[in-house]
Amino acid sequence: MDALFDMTFLLFPLLLSLHFQLVAWAAMDSCYDDEGQPSRCMPKFENIAFNKTVVASNVCGSPTEDYCMQTGSTRSCHKCDASDPDWSHNASFLTDFNRNEEPTWWQSQSMFYGIQHPNSVNLTLHLGKAFEITYIRLKFYTSRPESFAVYKRTEQDGPWLPYQYYSASCGKTYGKDAKRYLHPGDDEKSALCTDEFSDISPLTGGNVAFSTLEGRPSAYNFDQSLMLQEWVTATDLLISLSRLNTFGDEFFKDAKVLRSYFYAISDLSVGGRCKCNGHASECVEGEHGGLVCACQHHTVGADCQKCHPFYQDRPWARATGDSANQCLKCNCSGRSEECVFDVEQYRSTGSGGRCVGCRDNTAGPHCEKCRENHHRRSVEDPCLPCNCNSNGSVGLQCDAEGRCGCRVGVEGVKCDTCQPGFASLGPDGCRPCECDGRGRVHDCSPLDGRCYCKNNVEGQSCDRCRPGFFNLQHMNPAGCQQCFCFGHSVVCSSSNQHQAVNITSDFTEDQDDWVGEFSGGQEHPLLWKEGEVYLLPLDEEDVGFYKAPEKFLGQQAYSYGQPLTITFTSESAELLPDHITLMLQGSGITLLTHLTSQRVLNPKGSFTSPQRTFTIRLHETEQMFTPSLSAFEFQQVLHNLTALKISNAGGNNYTSQLAGVTLTAAFLSSDTPISPPAPWVESCSCPVGFTGQFCERCAAEFTREDPSRGPFSTCVPCNCHQHGTCHPETGECECSHFTAGMTCERCLEGYYGNALMGTSGDCRPCPCPGGGSCVQMANPGQVVCTNCPAGQTGMRCQMCEDGYYGDPLGQSGAARPCVRCDCNGNVDLNAVGICDHITGRCMKCLGHTEGENCQRCQRGFFGDAMNQTLSHKCKPCSCNPAGTAGHVNDCHPLTGNCHCLSHVTGRDCGNCDVGFFDLKPGVGCDMCKCNLIGSSSMACHPITGQCVCRAGVEGRLCESCRVGFFGFSSRGCRACNCDPMGSVSMQCHGNGTCLCRQGFVGYKCDKCEINYFHNRETHQCEECPVCYSLVMKQADKLKTRLQDLEKLLARFDCRGRFGKRQHLLTSPMARLYEHEHQGEDTLPNALEDFLAFQEAREAFIKQFFLLKASSGSLLAQLHDATSSLNCSLSTVEEEEKKKESLDDQNRRLCQGFTETLLRIQASQTQINQATLDLDNMVSPSFMIKTRTLYEAKDIEQLMSEGLATHREMAEHIEAVATKAVGASNQTYHFLMDLLRDNSTEEYIRNLTEHSDLFRLRFSSTHYILYIYIKFCSTCFPVTLYTDMVAEWPKQQIQTNAAMKKEKPLQEKVLTDVRKRVLQIENITKPALEMAKLSSNTSKEAEITADAVAKKSKALLSQAKQTRTASAHLGSHVDLALQQLSEQESLTERANSQLTSGVLNNEGVPLERFDRILNDTALRLSMLRGSVESPTLSSKIQKLLSASNDQRSRLSVIDQDIEEITEERDSLKDIALNLPEA
Repeated sequence: MDALFDMTFLLFPLLLSLHFQLVAWAAMDSCYDDEGQPSRCMPKFENIAFNKTVVASNVCGSPTEDYCMQTGSTRSCHKCDASDPDWSHNASFLTDFNRNEEPTWWQSQSMFYGIQHPNSVNLTLHLGKAFEITYIRLKFYTSRPESFAVYKRTEQDGPWLPYQYYSASCGKTYGKDAKRYLHPGDDEKSALCTDEFSDISPLTGGNVAFSTLEGRPSAYNFDQSLMLQEWVTATDLLISLSRLNTFGDEFFKDAKVLRSYFYAISDLSVGGRCKCNGHASECVEGEHGGLVCACQHHTVGADCQKCHPFYQDRPWARATGDSANQCLKCNCSGRSEECVFDVEQYRSTGSGGRCVGCRDNTAGPHCEKCRENHHRRSVEDPCLPCNCNSNGSVGLQCDAEGRCGCRVGVEGVKCDTCQPGFASLGPDGCRPCECDGRGRVHDCSPLDGRCYCKNNVEGQSCDRCRPGFFNLQHMNPAGCQQCFCFGHSVVCSSSNQHQAVNITSDFTEDQDDWVGEFSGGQEHPLLWKEGEVYLLPLDEEDVGFYKAPEKFLGQQAYSYGQPLTITFTSESAELLPDHITLMLQGSGITLLTHLTSQRVLNPKGSFTSPQRTFTIRLHETEQMFTPSLSAFEFQQVLHNLTALKISNAGGNNYTSQLAGVTLTAAFLSSDTPISPPAPWVESCSCPVGFTGQFCERCAAEFTREDPSRGPFSTCVPCNCHQHGTCHPETGECECSHFTAGMTCERCLEGYYGNALMGTSGDCRPCPCPGGGSCVQMANPGQVVCTNCPAGQTGMRCQMCEDGYYGDPLGQSGAARPCVRCDCNGNVDLNAVGICDHITGRCMKCLGHTEGENCQRCQRGFFGDAMNQTLSHKCKPCSCNPAGTAGHVNDCHPLTGNCHCLSHVTGRDCGNCDVGFFDLKPGVGCDMCKCNLIGSSSMACHPITGQCVCRAGVEGRLCESCRVGFFGFSSRGCRACNCDPMGSVSMQCHGNGTCLCRQGFVGYKCDKCEINYFHNRETHQCEECPVCYSLVMKQADKLKTRLQDLEKLLARFDCRGRFGKRQHLLTSPMARLYEHEHQGEDTLPNALEDFLAFQEAREAFIKQFFLLKASSGSLLAQLHDATSSLNCSLSTVEEEEKKKESLDDQNRRLCQGFTETLLRIQASQTQINQATLDLDNMVSPSFMIKTRTLYEAKDIEQLMSEGLATHREMAEHIEAVATKAVGASNQTYHFLMDLLRDNSTEEYIRNLTEHSDLFRLRFSSTHYILYIYIKFCSTCFPVTLYTDMVAEWPKQQIQTNAAMKKEKPLQEKVLTDVRKRVLQIENITKPALEMAKLSSNTSKEAEITADAVAKKSKALLSQAKQTRTASAHLGSHVDLALQQLSEQESLTERANSQLTSGVLNNEGVPLERFDRILNDTALRLSMLRGSVESPTLSSKIQKLLSASNDQRSRLSVIDQDIEEITEERDSLKDIALNLPEA
């Protein structure tokens, strides 16, 4: 068996803390401390199971059996043989000594022999004596059981009490909650259940330790907990093993498996002490065998559980840490050596030892007094006999002096003589007079003892009240008081349930709710001083009364015959009142009395103020009360006392104050009396019909005859016709048997019958639904329901009433409740038979309705028949006969819409559709045919058909402009505003241009033609000299060139939105862009940049070629001039050698022409070089073949190189332009010099023409250069991409609006183009209307028009996504395209008109818009992925820095361009203002 100290390792920390003192006690060797004072002592703590015999109900080996050990995945099998010590596992191994390395164990039979729940195995340990158990520890050799329990017994053959349950199934096996724990106040002797130690693991060596105090709330107060002291006490222990833990494989009944499951315990330890209740430090073997405590502290018993026989002065108690509770010796005053413990004595005196066998005639618990009938003078003396006379003494006991206690009427030391008034001393002493002192008037007769009784007393001894009286009292002059009993009885007696009480006001704290009352019922507060109150009078006559509070009022019948004491105080006795007035009011009666008193308390010489008390007994015999009342009347006043008033004895001089009022009364007592009894309270013997202590209530089956008199009214029998009892006060019956009424004279609602018969079956339930009421007819006694449910009628409510339908009693099938007929308010509810009583079908529909529920309108009417508003009910159709295609009464039943003819509208078909007019019966309306362009609405006048024309339009169809207007369009016609002086007529052409007179030009003929000037006198344009015609021709050529330039600019945009493009999938750069689009490092608009760059380069090359041609033409002219002047290069050279052969003027002229010619040649050479450079220049940014050829750094390097190349090229072009500007300036100055020479007029004209042309061309080239440089600086800013990401729909709209660029150009230089477009609109819109009108004659034209309409609809849906301005222009273009396409299949007339309109506007490139939109959409889809590149921002920053450099240079170029423009304008002015000569 394991050593004891090993056990401490298994105890829980809580257990150690709870038993800290117990462990200390174990070290005590003595039950007395060093000073010899008793102290608690306890036996040592030990394993009390060691070597004890354990009785096992089952042991393996009988017969010999095999068993197998569970060792995880394998089993090792062995043999158990009870006859072989080597193979035996009996119960002795549970408590033997063994070590862990050499285990021994007890083992049960295996599951093979049926060892499993519900069969249990029990281990019983008999301790042989009571022990205090601290823990029980089991060490299992196999796995721990699934369920087992520990029981204890506290006495031999006593019941087994549960100690602890262990189970994985607490609720199922033991009916316990595994999670329960004890709360303070719970029964701490309750056994708990835990599943903590019920797992199958470990398979061997598992411990289970049970601490008896763990989880017990009172464990920290063990010494004071009798429950826990009893809980830890045990004489026997029982371990019941209930269920084995298994892996579930026993289900297959394999023998080897079954032999592996059994109970086996290697060690059973029980930690505890021999129970000696703290009065012994060891247990020893007793006289009769077995252990007993070696008791100290004067205790005895096996457990020191009682005191020594002569140590009984206090009850035995268990020793605690605070007190040894040793037994105390009895005190017998030296006259006895034996005592016993007396519980009652101990409770009353604190000393429980009662002595037995006292000597010297002593007695008492401590032999402290003499025996009965003995006496002594001192405690040291022996006790002597009293020798009292047995006849005259009350008893034979005398006092310390030997004086006996005499009987009544007997006197003397030994009580041997009679007192006066007594006689005949005998065995009973002297016989007194037999007169009751309460009822007698004088002493009894000295001769015969006859008594003289008071008025209300009778009997031989005057000891009995006369009938109708009770409470025989000395103080009552009449002896007994009259019975009150509210006048219902004359038999009463004193109540034993009431006690006396004083109702008092002493004014020690406040006025105690007393007030002052004056005449008229005026109340005023009292002035208060501690212990007294006083009242200030209103005047000399009205001094007032002291009015008592509520506690003195009300039901004061208990004060009848009792004193009322009133005390006044004053500064001196002379000032005290001699008399006062008392007023009582109640039950409508007022009693007055004047009280006098001569008694003065606290006279002079006392430290307190003198007082005077007035006392009166509240009784009718008091002569002071007026008026005089009978006893019954007086008690009637007290029964409902409404006022108690005391006169103001202080008067006007305030001589005295009220100091106290006391009224004696009574209250219903409790079981324990706290006050004297109140015998003046009666207890009446009530006659039949009355009950209560005072006969104040009516008995059962009785009620008041006059309820208004209350308890004074007599009680009469109830009259409830045998159906219940009545209320004792009101007489109202509490009816049963389904009756009702004041006297149960009628049946309840829902019942019928005669309730006056007085039987339980008088009223029977009505045979009506829902418990409704009914009546029984007198003849023939038939029952008729009188309160049918809503909607039902009939004798049995068996049918529905008018306006309802259903089958409430199921006479025609399943029962259906009656519900109101749903006729949607279209019937007269006062009519009869409005609907079928069974089906609910409405039969009398009103308001032109019909249907099962009048839910629809009749034919010829319309509306909402179910609407409750009268205005929405059915109304006549009233269809217009002229516009109705059918019967005039045939309309939609809900809306009322009639069936209209073609193009007829309105509910009643009385109006034409919008766009139609002239309603004709049987035909309908004709189409307005308003011109779509000229009218502002498709509607026309419904009678005349006149359309609503736009401004400046006229005609019934609004098909033409008014006289003096033009531009037939969707905005109307505009006024021609032709100049009256320059126009042939005020009517202009279709394009707004006026027909001008000779010499006038301009749209309005308000300007002079070229080579014409305005004569202010005649206001006519007159022709200029012929020389200006040459300048006009050159200006026309220049205008043509400018128009070409504008067309080029219209195709060009910095972001590549306009102009011709190679197809994205066929262009090599597009394929490059497609590769670049797949990566995140590609520039988003690389393709657009490339295309824009190509167009800009082509424009530069073209312009440079034009400049080259112009410069060649200028050179030719200069050659002709020099030839005419005989100034050639050779001539010039010779001129230098032979200066004398020519005059100075010709030399300077030839020299000027020669210098100009050389400069122009130099400029032409530079233009050729610039053209070659542009032709050979390719942007490095588009040199990237594919994404896979370069890494990101290479691409960035190429980009930077490309930007550098752009900058170099821009600088080169800028230098060329600068040189060209210089050459132009020199030429210009030279020409100006020539202008001053009239001899060269012809050459001047030619040179001026060529110079202007050259300057205009150079200016155009410079402008293109400016656009190109701006392109380089604006195509790459980062804001472009951020805007495209943030506002992608706006980008798509801006891209689709490709022609927005054209509008500002038109406003600047293409005014004619805009006018022609408007002219196209004016021509094509009427053509569209004509095409619609002619669609009935040409089926092929209709099919073609439909196809074109679908195509235009698709184009318009795309154009609607653009901004307002862009969408407007795009819609016009699409409309023009649609109209042009439709004319191909229309009539010859329409074709001729359409062709003429188109031929006049051949310059408008309408066919390229579809391609632009398609290309733009494709570019947007490609840009959508590329703009989301995360590396885009860094590269854009680099491009932005390069762009900023270009901007700085462009600012310089802008200044140069402005200067060139100013020079060009100056040159034009000079050319226009040349003199006519």
